[in-house]
Amino acid sequence: MRGAGILAGMPRTLPLGPNDWRVVIEAARVLLVPLTRADADDMFPVLNDRSLHLHTGGEPMDAEALEERYERLERGTPDDESEVWANWIVRLHDTGAAIGYVQASIGEHGANLAWVIGSSWQRHGYASEAACAMAGWLRGAGVGPLRAHIHPQNMSSARVAERAGLRPTGETDADGEAVWESCANRRGSA
Repeated sequence: MRGAGILAGMPRTLPLGPNDWRVVIEAARVLLVPLTRADADDMFPVLNDRSLHLHTGGEPMDAEALEERYERLERGTPDDESEVWANWIVRLHDTGAAIGYVQASIGEHGANLAWVIGSSWQRHGYASEAACAMAGWLRGAGVGPLRAHIHPQNMSSARVAERAGLRPTGETDADGEAVWESCANRRGSA
């Protein structure tokens, strides 16, 4: 069965298998291209920027660590198959240049979304376009509810989440981030 596995002796079914998301998603100005280990070379200069960690903490990875991370993500699932990791590189439609990434961690009860666009391409609507394209594709594939965890001072990501059809739930996660969720999938919503 697609996306099926065993976790702690309980059968479970995920809405997508580890390869079902591997499609190119086309938007007006960007393409979402399934991540591979080889993308680390293009993405290192985009992500090697401390300002991208303002709201998430941490430091940029070195080139070797990024390549190792991409190798793990390319598998599409952790060893226990408890979720599916869908990761796309955001590339400009006209040049193919890598400008960021979008990702969804897909579990039995929906997906957690995230997006990062390199500093040089911010404030041009690329994050919104990419996040909306990913969210639309996931909804079309039957994945929901969609969620994002956003630092309360990250107004840019809040606007992206809103454009992607998410709304604040009023809940805060363990890291102090606001939980946003797709309107149609919230308890008591139509």
